[in-house]
Amino acid sequence: MTCTVCFHGRLGALGDPARVVGEAWDLDAVAEAYRAFTARFGRMAPRGPEAVFRAQTLLVHEWRRFPFLDPDLPERMLPPRWPRGRAHELFHARHAEWEDGARGWFAALEQGGAAPGALSAA
Repeated sequence: MTCTVCFHGRLGALGDPARVVGEAWDLDAVAEAYRAFTARFGRMAPRGPEAVFRAQTLLVHEWRRFPFLDPDLPERMLPPRWPRGRAHELFHARHAEWEDGARGWFAALEQGGAAPGALSAA
């Protein structure tokens, strides 16, 4: 049996929002994960269909971690220059840029033929 509990409340006048957030989440680690993602995929330039497929797969795999890391707090509760927006923009830009090539590579594999740009065994 699975039990889910949801609680919604307001911080009282005696509570310090920054302190509560700091005790609940390691926002420095979350910010660093976003920055590492942006650095890695910002400079990635795959060449050839197989490399594009690999890059697209890795992009999506890495992006899927963020819902488990980021508490998705409102902007007013986040440190200045929070890197989520830049990482989000980069994810969508790279995904759109690589999508056709990755799908083409996978479709060729799915059809049982050699994928475009595949290296043949000599």
